[in-house]
Amino acid sequence: MNKIAFVTDSTAYLSPEQIREHNISVVPLSVVFEGSVYREGFDLSTEDFYRRLVSSKDFPTTSQPPVGEFAETFERLLADHDAVMCLLLSSNLSGTVASAEAAANMVGGPIHVVDSRISSYGIAGPLLDGVQLANGGGTPDDILALWEKELASERAFFVVDTLEMLHRGGRIGGAAAAFGALLQIKPILTISDGRIDLFEKVRTHRRAMERMLTEFDADASTGKHLKVGVVHAQRYNDAVSLRDQLEAKYPNIETDINELGPVVGAHTGPGLLALVYYEKA
Repeated sequence: MNKIAFVTDSTAYLSPEQIREHNISVVPLSVVFEGSVYREGFDLSTEDFYRRLVSSKDFPTTSQPPVGEFAETFERLLADHDAVMCLLLSSNLSGTVASAEAAANMVGGPIHVVDSRISSYGIAGPLLDGVQLANGGGTPDDILALWEKELASERAFFVVDTLEMLHRGGRIGGAAAAFGALLQIKPILTISDGRIDLFEKVRTHRRAMERMLTEFDADASTGKHLKVGVVHAQRYNDAVSLRDQLEAKYPNIETDINELGPVVGAHTGPGLLALVYYEKA
C-alpha cells in the first residue's frame, strides 16, 4: 500500500486538531500589516488580526509562500512517503500554486500539486476526503480522481457584512462603497473561475441570508450527499446557529465550521458568513 503525505496551505483553515489527527503539512501564506510580515497561523492570531484591521488605517497585503518552503516540505515528506498530494488555494487568487509547482519540479518525484480553484472549506473538505481515501488504501490516482469530481461540483456563497474592505482592497470603487453603505446593500459573493465574484446585491443582511439559503435549498433538496462548510469571520455563534439550522432540515448533509484567517479575511473583513459545499464523491 502506498504511504501518502498530504500538504495544503494556510487558507484551507484547518483546525489544529485536524492537522494533528491527519498529519497534514501546512505551508503558510503571509500577511503584511502595519510594517510587519506575519505567517498565517503562526505569528498573528485571527482574533488579534481582525481587531487591528478594524481600527488600522493601514490596509494589509498578502504574499504566497516562497518556493523554498514548499521544496523543504516536499523533500522532508518524500524521505518516508511514496507520494505527496498537495491541494492549494486558487491560482487566480494567489501565486501559491505556482510556488508549489516550481518546488515540485526542483525536488522531483511523485508530487501532485492541484489547484482547488477556491479557498477555505473548498480546500479543507476535499483534502480530508482524500486523506480518508488514502487511509482506506486509495492510490494517488484515486485521490486525484476524487478531487477532480468534488472540486467540479463546489459552490460558494459569501454574505459580506461591509463593503469597506472590498473597497480598500481595490475590488469596488469609492462611489459604490458609499452608495452601498448608505442603502445598507449587502453583497452576496461567489467563486467564479477561481476568482471572487459578485453573485447578487440585496438591501439587508436578512435578505442576503435568505437569498443564500434559497440557493442552497435548491441543491440540498435534491437529496444528494453534500458536504457543507459554514464559513465565518468573527461570527462563530451565528455559524453554529446556521449549521444547526441546516442539519435539522437536511438529513443528507455533513457540516463543518471553518473560520477565515488573515489572508482571506483581509479582503472580506470581519462579519462574513458563507456556505461552501460540494457533492461527496
